[in-house]
Amino acid sequence: MIGYWFKCVCIFILSVTTGFAGNGLPNDTYRGAMLYENHCLQCHTEQIHWREKKSVTDWRSLITEVDRWQHISGLEWSKSDIEAVSRHLNGLFYHYP
Repeated sequence: MIGYWFKCVCIFILSVTTGFAGNGLPNDTYRGAMLYENHCLQCHTEQIHWREKKSVTDWRSLITEVDRWQHISGLEWSKSDIEAVSRHLNGLFYHYP
């Protein structure tokens, strides 16, 4: 039982300190990655972001799609969460200015 709690505390400490470390990236970039991995990867694969009939064509449409899908999923993300996930996806797949 003590081993279980020790592992939980260690995981918490590592997650908090890596958020502050930053590695040159803003803290919300980590939040965007976490939100995407926890809520979106269940249905999305990388293919969704580079398919021929993609609905994302620029930065504004990327934010619109993230907002649309979080609403459909009932996630109730804040504007900053939507922007963090959009920045995460932009860095990985889209590279819009």
